[in-house]
Amino acid sequence: MGNCCVVAATWRYASAEEIAQYTLPASRRAAEMRRLRQRIGAQGLVYLATCNRVSFIFSAEPGTTFASCRRELLRLVAGAGAARRVFRTWEGEGAVEHLYLVASGLDSAQPGEREIRGQLRDALDEAIASRTVDSDLRRVIESALRAGKRVHRETGVGAGRTSLSEIAADLLSERAAHSVGPVALVGVAAMTETCTERLHSRGVPLILVNRTAGKAEDLANRTAEAVSPRSAAPAIETMGLETFRARPPAVTGVLFSTGAPEPVVDRPCLFALARAGEAQLGAAPLVVDMAIPADVAPGDARAAGLRRIGMDQINELAQQTLRDRLERTAEARVLIDEELDAFREAMATRSVAGAIRAIGAKYQDSLGTNLDRLLQSDLKGISEGERAALREWTAVMAKRLSHLPVVGLRAVAIEIGQDGVDAFLAAAAPELLESRRAADGAK
Repeated sequence: MGNCCVVAATWRYASAEEIAQYTLPASRRAAEMRRLRQRIGAQGLVYLATCNRVSFIFSAEPGTTFASCRRELLRLVAGAGAARRVFRTWEGEGAVEHLYLVASGLDSAQPGEREIRGQLRDALDEAIASRTVDSDLRRVIESALRAGKRVHRETGVGAGRTSLSEIAADLLSERAAHSVGPVALVGVAAMTETCTERLHSRGVPLILVNRTAGKAEDLANRTAEAVSPRSAAPAIETMGLETFRARPPAVTGVLFSTGAPEPVVDRPCLFALARAGEAQLGAAPLVVDMAIPADVAPGDARAAGLRRIGMDQINELAQQTLRDRLERTAEARVLIDEELDAFREAMATRSVAGAIRAIGAKYQDSLGTNLDRLLQSDLKGISEGERAALREWTAVMAKRLSHLPVVGLRAVAIEIGQDGVDAFLAAAAPELLESRRAADGAK
């Protein structure tokens, strides 16, 4: 697990503007990765870029240190000075663990996000196509992807929404699924823009309401351009606020987020809104009020028989989802540790596989040579059947005798690492150590 290093600028330490500064355009990414790999002395290099991270994942060539690779990488990518301070580094097992956390969404701004696993898979595929990834680094990333998949499958760590606008959109989507009709969004603000895009992408009919009609029309056009080419979403209607107040349409739900200093609809408007929904859709609309101060007075909504969900309730839903995620994060962390242990053992066993085979062969040769001497001297008079039986017995004994050093060597590899394996081989079988080092140098 030792030959892996991650150098990254992430949302934890860098602003979106800083991350964007180090994001490579897709058109020249492959060529740039090939150039960087050669310049920094990396054996393999994978580049991961998302909206909140830029990561360079690499393995070092034999005889090259992580420090020298990292220093050259930062010089080429970030230059000197303050820009370097936004990057953080993980090496060896720490780098592998970091990739497991990334693939599981546990290192994301929204704990448990699922998109990152697909982005890491795409980054690996791109490196494979560009021929910048070696087999060891590929093995590490694929194991991280498997760990991420298991975490999401077994813990549900990414379930639920914590974004307030996403929660509002989910409430209104659920309402629209049970009471067919359009949803009105009153006010053009960040919250309503997000809800507009999400609801439109889900095929919910929308009416955008704003004091300035031009802003509502602009949002409708932008949303249609962004979403409609990918779906069969219905057209978005627009309406002036005064018209909405005077003649409320029949809607299944209303989202308010205007930023006005006082309620934007009065009690008569709310009564008319409830009557229109009941008469034409069979039910009064759900009111989601995300404005502070409130766009809909709670007492007026109750008097009109409207269910109103305000910011206190939305915040509580967000906090409950976050609490649930944190609980699942603890479960996910246990799975990550299990996956790391399994990968550590697999890599340790793989690292000593050649030595294990050589030890077995050494015992076979030693016992076989001694048996041949006996068959030529003290046992030269025995039959061919007896000779065959002795050879079979010798093979079995060779396996049994080699079992103890093989088990010990595997345990040394798991618990101590390559340095312990090298010390074992240097004392017990120096020629095997030389063979391993020669093989590593030939890679």
